[in-house]
Amino acid sequence: MMRSERRSRLILTIYLLIVASILAVDRLSAPASHLVKGELIFISDTDSIDASRESNSVYRIGLDGRGQKRIVGSIPHNDGYLRISDIDCEPVSQQLVIASHRHDLNGFHHALLNGSGLHLDKPGGGVPLTATRQIAIAPDGVSIIVSRQFEEFGERRYGLVAGDLMSREFKTFKAPTEALSHFAPDFGPGGRQVAYIIEESKGGLRPKYRLAIAAHDGRDEQVIFETTLALTDVAWSPDGEWLALEMSRQIYKLRPDGSELTQLSSHHAGTSSPRWSPDSEGISFVAPSSFPGFNQLIVMDADGRNIQRVANIRGEVVNGCWV
Repeated sequence: MMRSERRSRLILTIYLLIVASILAVDRLSAPASHLVKGELIFISDTDSIDASRESNSVYRIGLDGRGQKRIVGSIPHNDGYLRISDIDCEPVSQQLVIASHRHDLNGFHHALLNGSGLHLDKPGGGVPLTATRQIAIAPDGVSIIVSRQFEEFGERRYGLVAGDLMSREFKTFKAPTEALSHFAPDFGPGGRQVAYIIEESKGGLRPKYRLAIAAHDGRDEQVIFETTLALTDVAWSPDGEWLALEMSRQIYKLRPDGSELTQLSSHHAGTSSPRWSPDSEGISFVAPSSFPGFNQLIVMDADGRNIQRVANIRGEVVNGCWV
């Protein structure tokens, strides 16, 4: 065998070993081709148009990894385009709400799940909806709650503001303080209760986090869980039995009474934005890919088993909902 042929085979062997190593590290199977029902809705700047505009868009994709479609493109604003900070949607009411962390945008965008009817919903009165970090819509497709920045503090602090799509009157649900922020709201089944995270930061000490549940009007707050681990997102299962948490960059689940904390993911590069399937039997989330500049949309059973990659997507990815 000539030396050049041996060298070529050696290079090919090394390449195949590298690819195999990447797949082993991911510990994920092929795209979830046997999952034929449902779609994921997410935010990404994967489109070159978005990247050039320094914006992002809302996409949907089938659980088999096919049919990716941009349903809400770059949203114009003043002389440029908005950068979406969060979305939420409801499969029954077919409502999609879109938030942006702009200080000069008082309101949120609203559309149907197919992307039609996109418009800016401005509050008709009460508390403004500027600098929105996160947004949640109730299962009935009417009530809205947002986490927005309150400007009267030296440090960045967030509080919860609640209203609805009918009256468009918004009021403070949970106000921040010099030490406390409230964020990551999510409605429970029927919209009767709201789960959210409270972050306590003061005196340069390590932040403390609490998971709280309150009535839809903000009363009867109960703290069900406390931790010093970074608690950054919460999602309530449609059947009301579990809360999915993003904690210390992994996915956990917890009963609404604060019991049975269970770790579901252990991805080496971290995970984010857990979202439940409509039947509460699965959870979708995002994890960085082994390929630089890519992120993965992933689904798993509600017990953490049967982890499968839906798609490997170039650019940022923020999970929105499973419909």
